[in-house]
Amino acid sequence: MTLERFKLRSSELGVYEPGEPIETLAERVGLPSDRILKLNANENLFLPRSKLQRIMAEATSETDPRLYPGEEEELLAGKLASLHDISTDQIVIGSGGDQIINLVISSILRPTDTLLAVTPTFSMYPRTVAIRGVTYRVAPLDNRFMMDGEKVVEEAREVDLIVLCNPNNPTSNQLPRGEVMKVVEGFDGPVLIDEAYAEFGQYSLIDEAAERDNLIILRTFSKAYGLAGLRLGYAVTNTVLARTLAERYMMPFSVPSLVLRIGVRLLEEQAMIREAVEEVKLERGFLVDSLNKIEGVRAFPSDTNFILFCTRKPHEDVYASLLERGVIVRRIGSVPGYENCLRVTVTPRMATMKFLDALKEVVA
Repeated sequence: MTLERFKLRSSELGVYEPGEPIETLAERVGLPSDRILKLNANENLFLPRSKLQRIMAEATSETDPRLYPGEEEELLAGKLASLHDISTDQIVIGSGGDQIINLVISSILRPTDTLLAVTPTFSMYPRTVAIRGVTYRVAPLDNRFMMDGEKVVEEAREVDLIVLCNPNNPTSNQLPRGEVMKVVEGFDGPVLIDEAYAEFGQYSLIDEAAERDNLIILRTFSKAYGLAGLRLGYAVTNTVLARTLAERYMMPFSVPSLVLRIGVRLLEEQAMIREAVEEVKLERGFLVDSLNKIEGVRAFPSDTNFILFCTRKPHEDVYASLLERGVIVRRIGSVPGYENCLRVTVTPRMATMKFLDALKEVVA
C-alpha cells in the first residue's frame, strides 16, 4: 500500500480530540495554569495526590526498569480476584480500558462481522470499530436514557457482539439490572459491558460474568482509583474466554511493571478509595441541585463521577465562553430528547463553585 492510499483510507477515521492542553489554554486566555479548571475527562480529583505519589514512590523503589514484567501481573490478578471473589483465571489485565476494548473487538470480530452498540456511548467504541473495518449498528436509548432489553435483543439479529456502558457515558445513568440481564440472557453471542464507572453506581455484574459463557465486564483504574495517567484496566469473564484473550490475543508485557505494582498497592488502600467515592457522590448531588437552580440549565441525575447537562444557549457557545474563563468541559451535543448538552466532571467544592460561577455568567 502506498502512502497516498494509506492517507486516503485513514482520512475516513475521526480524530480523537482530548481537549485543549491546560498550558496552551492558560497562555491563550492569560491565566496561570493553576487557575485552569480541567473538568472534561472525568478524572478523580478526590483522591489525595500526595498519597498517590507515596504509593508510586514505594512501587518505584521495588521496580527494576531493566527487566520485563514478571510476577507483577500475577500479584495484581490475585488482588483483583480477592476483591471480586473470583478466580485469577477469569481476569485479563490491560493497559487501560481502551486496550481491553480493542482486544475484545479485534479478537472476537472480523471485518464481515457486526457490532451493536447501545447509544449514545463511549467514543472509543465507534472509533475502534471504524479502525477494524467492522459494521457498526446502534440501539438508541429512549428520551429518559432508558433501554428496553427485549428490543435490543430483537435488533441484535445477525449481530456478533453487543456493547453497552453501564453506568453510561455520556448520559451518566445506570441502566436497570433487569433490562441489562435481558440482553445478556437473550443474546446468544458475547456481550461486553463497560463498567468504567461502576464504583460510583448502584451495582456491578462481575458476579454474573464469571458464571456465563457470553458476558465480559470491563473495569478500569482510571476513574475511582485515580490512575488515569498510568493506563491500567482489566476484564472479567469466564475462564475459557479470559485465558483465550490473555494468552492468544493480548500482546506480551502490555502493562509496565511499575504500573502493575502501583495497582497492587492501590488495591490495598480500599478505605481511601471508598472514602473518595463517597465524597464524589455527595458532591455529585450538590452539583446536580446547583445546576438545576441556574435558569437556562438542566442537569440530569448521575450514577458516575460526571454530570450531563443541557443549556438553553447553543452548547458550542457555552463551551467556548467557559474556555475563555479557564474552564474546560466536554462538548456532547445531542442525546435522545435533548440538544445542546455538555458534560462536567464532579470535583471538590472549591472547583465546583468556580465552575458554577463561570457557568452563571455564560448562560445569563
